[in-house]
Parts: sequence; C-alpha cells; structure tokens
Amino acid sequence: MFRLYEVLLYLAFMIAFPWFLIVGVLRGKYLTNFGPRFGFYKGAPERHDLWLHAVSVGEVLAARPILQRVRNARPDTTVVVTTTTISGQTLARNLFPDATVTYFPFDFSFAVSRFLDRYAPAAFANMETEIWPNVSRLSGQRGVRMLLANGRISDNSLNHYRPFRRLLARVLSFYSVILARDPVDRERFIAIGAPPDRVEVSGNVKFDLETQTRPLAIRAELDKLICGRKVFVAGSTVEGEDELLMARLPALISELGCFVILAPRKPERFELVAGLLAASPIRSVRRTELGSAAASAGLQVDLLLLDSIGELAATYELASAAFVGGSLVVSGGHNPIEPAAAGVPVCFGPHMTNFREIAASFVGEEAAVEVEDVDELVAFVRRMLTDEEANRGFALRARMTVERNRGAADLTARRILDLLP
Repeated sequence: MFRLYEVLLYLAFMIAFPWFLIVGVLRGKYLTNFGPRFGFYKGAPERHDLWLHAVSVGEVLAARPILQRVRNARPDTTVVVTTTTISGQTLARNLFPDATVTYFPFDFSFAVSRFLDRYAPAAFANMETEIWPNVSRLSGQRGVRMLLANGRISDNSLNHYRPFRRLLARVLSFYSVILARDPVDRERFIAIGAPPDRVEVSGNVKFDLETQTRPLAIRAELDKLICGRKVFVAGSTVEGEDELLMARLPALISELGCFVILAPRKPERFELVAGLLAASPIRSVRRTELGSAAASAGLQVDLLLLDSIGELAATYELASAAFVGGSLVVSGGHNPIEPAAAGVPVCFGPHMTNFREIAASFVGEEAAVEVEDVDELVAFVRRMLTDEEANRGFALRARMTVERNRGAADLTARRILDLLP
C-alpha cells in the first residue's frame, strides 16, 4: 500500500516538476527550498524533543500559544519547527528565534528519513490536517510519538478521503492523539479510519491567538499618514478580491475620508496589486517604500499596501472596520479571530469553508457579518465608520466571542507534554 503511494508520488512530482521550475524562475518560489525539502541540510545532526509542523502563516500563528505553554511548563524543551510555504518560514523565524526552523520534507521515504536522521525528534505535533503517509509511517516506526492538533476535515476533504480509507486508517494509527476542533470533525476523523479512542474534541486553538503586543515598526510614520482618520483594513485578500475592492475604494475614501490598509495574502501578488494601485486614482504607498516616502515633505496618501509578512495583526488595533479576505471568491476564507480579538468589527464573504465553525460562531453571536458581495462589504464598512454605537456593539461581541472559545491551546500543550520524554 505504501509502496504504491510512493510510486504515485514520484509520478505526480515528475509531472508537476516543470510547473515548479517555471514558477520558481518567474516568481522566486520553490527552488530556493528544494534542498531542505529533499532532506539535504548543512551542519551537524541535532536532537530535538519536539518537531512542530505548521504549513503556513495561519498555522504558525496558531502554533505560537501552544509552544509558549509547552515552554512555560518545560523551559528546556528543544524544538524544530517546519513550514511548507516561504511566508510561513519567514514568520516562524521571527516568532520562534530560539527554535530550529526549516522546511517540511517532501513525503518521499528518503527525504523523510534524512530529516529524521538530522533532527531526531522524540515527538511530533502536526498542526491542522497535514496527513502525509510516509512522514507518519517512518516517524511512527522510529518511535516518534505523534499528535495531530487542531484537526479539521472540510466537506470537500471528507469526500476526497473516503476512497482512501484503508490507507488513511493505517496512517492515522501511528498517531497517539488526534485533537479535533469540534464534534463534527471528530466524527469525520473516525469515518476515515482514525481509532475512536484516540480522537478527542479540543476546540479551535486559533481562538487562543494573542492580540498583537509587538509594536508595529512603522507605527510613527503610519500615524502621520493616517492623520486621525478612521481606518479600514482589508486583510488576506486574494485574486479577484483586490480587483473588486479597487473599483469601490475611491468612492469610499472620498465619501468617508477614511484611510485604507490593504494586505494581500500571498507575497507573489504584492507587485501585481501595486500595479493595480498605480493605475487607479487612489493615492497609495507601499509599506516597503514607506521609510523613504515618509521622509518626503507633505506626503499625502489614502492607502497603505502592506507588502510585508507578519505585520497585518499589528495593524488591526488601528482599525474601525476589517474585512477578512479569501471569502468573497471561492478560496476557503481566512481566520477572522485576529481582528475580532483586537476588538475590531469584522466582516467576511460567504466562502468560509476552511473556517466554517469559526464563522458560524461569530455570526451566531452577532459578532461579525457575512456579506454576500462587495456592495454589502462597502455598506458594512460605511456603517462601522459612521455609527459609533453599532461599532462599539460589534467590537464588544467580537471580543466576548473570542474569550468564550479560548482553551484549546492549554489542552493541546498538555497532550504534547504527555508525549515528551
């Protein structure tokens, strides 16, 4: 079964390699991390207590409170953190300076074996639902005690997993603990073969995200640009959403006299969105240009393009309204907890399948608004920027919803500590 999987994996990689090569050359992605992803590392082998895997930015942020609690209880814990994306890697290096940070190996047996030889973890905590057969099999065979944290299985994933239940049952049998976000996810893990006695409901660790405490490096310059205006933050926007917003922002800025912070989700879109802004009537500046631009006398702009990694959370404390992207188009949505925890009235579109239970919690508590299209989004922003009473109500309910749902990080950290030697 595992041999067939690996043969298919090699075939898939060979078919996809030309695409990796083209994107790597054009966008500077993938090629720079092929070495560690194939298990080639510099330096001597290390031994670590814990291997923590977080795919990208959202998972890295979710892992932070867990790792803090593990380290509070066991300060000498050594950790190797892996990510899959470049943006996740950048953020992990910033958030976990005392951990070893590298890329997650491709799921080829030789690459996984080289990773395990290099870092020799005693336990493995896998954030979200990254179920890799060879990583699970080879880690389990070496005695690595394994935990799946904040587990979620979407509607689409469930349908895709069902035909591979036999393989998944074998893979999931290597895990000592599987922590599902809610009872629906627990039943779905069992349906695809997880041992029922190893699956428990933990809640969603993303509710334990801490509000940003690290000061924004550009705060003084940004305050001068904002100049007392109310702020609308459009965070984690994706292709299709930036274009929709760009068509409506000039009128919104003119009508309300507000300042906008626009933060595309993917770094490879920074240049494209900057080009869209340059062709629009919106007076804008890029965050990466702000140092030199702010030095110019009388700089007047209405929009900041946040073309950086790891700074979005710190901008929410400036906002009077926020939109969480990836949700107006079919992309799965992004996490609304960060702006809500900062006490910002938040809206998102109808496509929140990756955060269905979080979105339902906020909407059910009248702590956020689901908008159907860009017209409703603009109407929400207009209301939040002009109706102080409504703004205060949403801000309060958002904070209360986050507080009521906290606790998953504590449970996850305890289960990790149980696995450590």
